[in-house]
Amino acid sequence: MLYKLLPGLLWLQGYTAHTLKQDVVSGLAIGVMLIPQSMGYAVLAGLPPEFGLYASIFPPLLYALLGTSNKISVGPVALDAILILSGLSVLAEPGSDHYLQLAIELTLLVGLIQFLFGLLRFGFIVNFLSYPVVVGYTSAAAIIIIGSQLQNLTGIHVDSANVLDLSYQLLINISDWHGVTVGIAVASLLFIFFCKRLVPKLPNALMLLVGTMLLSGLFHAGQAGVEVINSVPQGFPALQIPVIDFAKLRELLPVAFTVALMGFVGTMSICKSQESPKDKHSVQPNQELIALGLANAVGAMFRSFPVSASFSRSAALREAGALTQVSAIVSSGLIAITVVFLTPLFTDYPLPKAVLAAIIVMSVLGLFKYNEMKILFRQDRKEFLILLVTFLITLLLGVQQGLLVGVAVSLILVIYNSTTPHMTELGKIDGEDLYRNIHRFESISVRKDLLIFRFDAPLYFANKDYFMTRLYSLIKRRPEGALKSVILDAQAVSSIDSTSLIMLESVIENLREQGIQLYLVSLIGPVRDTLTHSAALREYVLNEHMFPQITDAVLYIDQGISSRASIAKQSNAAKARRR
Repeated sequence: MLYKLLPGLLWLQGYTAHTLKQDVVSGLAIGVMLIPQSMGYAVLAGLPPEFGLYASIFPPLLYALLGTSNKISVGPVALDAILILSGLSVLAEPGSDHYLQLAIELTLLVGLIQFLFGLLRFGFIVNFLSYPVVVGYTSAAAIIIIGSQLQNLTGIHVDSANVLDLSYQLLINISDWHGVTVGIAVASLLFIFFCKRLVPKLPNALMLLVGTMLLSGLFHAGQAGVEVINSVPQGFPALQIPVIDFAKLRELLPVAFTVALMGFVGTMSICKSQESPKDKHSVQPNQELIALGLANAVGAMFRSFPVSASFSRSAALREAGALTQVSAIVSSGLIAITVVFLTPLFTDYPLPKAVLAAIIVMSVLGLFKYNEMKILFRQDRKEFLILLVTFLITLLLGVQQGLLVGVAVSLILVIYNSTTPHMTELGKIDGEDLYRNIHRFESISVRKDLLIFRFDAPLYFANKDYFMTRLYSLIKRRPEGALKSVILDAQAVSSIDSTSLIMLESVIENLREQGIQLYLVSLIGPVRDTLTHSAALREYVLNEHMFPQITDAVLYIDQGISSRASIAKQSNAAKARRR
């Protein structure tokens, strides 16, 4: 029962000194990454930097106890930050007391939504975001995030509607750029870039943060007009249960659902991509929802903002050799020490905002999936169109609108594919007893008196008219009076509903009036049961119209031999006896 309530304890079974050593090393490495990243993502979300530090201490501890994956690093992420900023900035001024209160309420709502979805076993919702939507959305979000940092990188502030307008406004006001700020930004970007290329294992972001703080304090950067962070509260915030303003609930809920969904989808994407048959325990989507939900809900009580798994930190976690979520406890401990003992240093050694902006820009560059876009363009133009629509809508209208449109377009494509599935005529390969798609093989024979076709989808109310229309179209291609038999290869038909049964009755009767017999082959058990339980079709299909293979049906049509027909008529009762 304890392991069921706290799945994270399962990783402690057989825990050894070697495992502890690996977890401590990796935990320290991730903690070093998290300090600058968490502060940067908090600023990106329009929040004070300490919110990011709190989000890196308390939520990871909850996930370590409740989560089912030992391969992810939970904490602040860029996508959540930009969603928070875009959703809350229309309700309050970023950085204001009202904005901070809304951010805490949002975090609690996100946690409650994820927790409730986990209890209701809604883990399947991850399937509503297709790969093209995620790629298009994250790529556009990366550009928006980079654009949001341009003002900090240049040292001027302009009013803009979106990232394109912002870029234009900054370009026409290039003469107003703050020279020292731009110099710090360029030097910071180059430092991170070359460190990643030459010494990728070094904590380049933390080294940059510490180095620029020292230089900023020695040369008094704030007095030179550089915007700096010179005050970070020392110690932990007091535990306080957020009180949700129900007057704002209607406005907060869309943002909360978006953050909750994207946080879960991102977390599950990382979990699933790293799963291995060698893993002792499989990731449980519903438990992941519960773990993330409680992590966010508890985090809200300590002035945190929504967290989820990070792609870059999870990769670094694995590279550092982490074996369990004990590494998350170690990294949380390191950040806790920073909050308790090191935050007063910001007063004497302020941190230039341009440095945090550079850290954010370099950390989100990997979210722009250019290679994935190229691959998808070559593989599937329809899915690339979904990606492109999601990308453009997100870039032009906003992250929430882009996500909603992407999901809507995906669902429309699913409906379209479901209502117009693949259906093709089959012919006999010369010299073989095989029947294949006539459009894919050259040496293939088609008889005028026999039409064989395959329908590659469940047969239900939404595609039954398409089925009938395509079948009649194939029949009309035969010379008048030549066609005597039609064979449906139903191996890909996983189910038939009542509407389709009525349609089949109509088709059979229509073909009979024309002197044509319909035969069904390769039916799976549940479909056979459905047909034999139908009063109108039972006698027809059992009376030499249902066969195990196409060759059996053709043999019966040509010679009247049906030696294997009984195989195709196995009932549900026989199946139950076998079990």
